[in-house]
Amino acid sequence: MVEVIVLNTKALAYGVLLGSVVGAATALLTAPSSGKEFRNQLKESKGEWVRIAQDLKEDAIDIKNSVAKVSKEGKEIIKELAGDVKMAVEEWQREIEPNITAMQEEMREIQNTIAQLEQKIQEEKATV
Repeated sequence: MVEVIVLNTKALAYGVLLGSVVGAATALLTAPSSGKEFRNQLKESKGEWVRIAQDLKEDAIDIKNSVAKVSKEGKEIIKELAGDVKMAVEEWQREIEPNITAMQEEMREIQNTIAQLEQKIQEEKATV
């Protein structure tokens, strides 16, 4: 759960950063200035653009690594959970085995009693 929150926070930060870059580009391109001034502004902001692009690249790599880590941890948790469930089912089956045997024996006794009662009923019908 913590990884998901961190991942969502990073995504929000990246969105804000990307929005800032787009806003700055829009402001530069739409601001009234001469061609010479505009070229000077581009030259001055080139380093910042390179830094922002590098930050975006690093952040994208961080997101990729976070997703890979969460995916790997999820697989491990599922494997562990499946093993635990299998062990619990096997233990439950061992625990109920004596009860199953006892119930089968009781069912046989009930069937014998029913057979005896049916035989008695048939004998009484024959004597009447």
